[in-house]
Amino acid sequence: MNVQELYINMDDSGVLHQNEYCSIYGGLIFFSKQQQDDFGRKYKSILNKIKCCYCKSNKLKCCHICPEIKDTNIHSNHKRWLFNMIQKEICFAVVIHNQKIKKSIMENKNARGRYRDYAQRLLIKRVLEYCIQNQYINPFLPIKLIIRIDQQATSTDTHREFIFDIQKELTQGMTNFEYRMVHKPILYAKLEIDLKYVLSHRHISIQASDLIAGETRHVILSNMDSITMLKKLDYLNIKLFLP
Repeated sequence: MNVQELYINMDDSGVLHQNEYCSIYGGLIFFSKQQQDDFGRKYKSILNKIKCCYCKSNKLKCCHICPEIKDTNIHSNHKRWLFNMIQKEICFAVVIHNQKIKKSIMENKNARGRYRDYAQRLLIKRVLEYCIQNQYINPFLPIKLIIRIDQQATSTDTHREFIFDIQKELTQGMTNFEYRMVHKPILYAKLEIDLKYVLSHRHISIQASDLIAGETRHVILSNMDSITMLKKLDYLNIKLFLP
């Protein structure tokens, strides 16, 4: 039996901390390695055309690795060029309003880490729900999730526990005793999870995810009204707001 594949790539913008207004995790998905590789080649082709604009060395003698082009340093015209390509894919983001999170969580480093994992886990579930609703995947057939997250965005200490929690959330469901809520499973066949934390400069899809997360944060911080804000976020196929 053929196994359905889903590639989920994720990066962050902002920090889950009480001194910041919000933190974002965003990215994009693909349904095969071929689809992801095709995107990577096109994205890299654009990078090759603009990368010299970000290098301070003598261009005639340049022989070193070019600096990574990120949301924090990219020129607006180059960003539009890349973003026009990114928007053709399925994009997602979770917006965490830091100041609405309980003080007991924000003041404890471990609690913040658990909340970060919860937000990422819930976002992955929303991505799967979107794919099921739009018939990209069949929840009754085996699925392999290939998840890549920027290494700078998280700690790898709870790697195995995080995989277990994703597996349980999707195939068994989770119970929130504090709010007396039961979240039902959404997958009913074998689920394999391949999760790795990667360096963004080595992973094109994570670099694209950085632009998605960064642009989403710019929109949230722009203080526009909610209707205009949602319109500005229409490049996101999946949007999640927490808490």
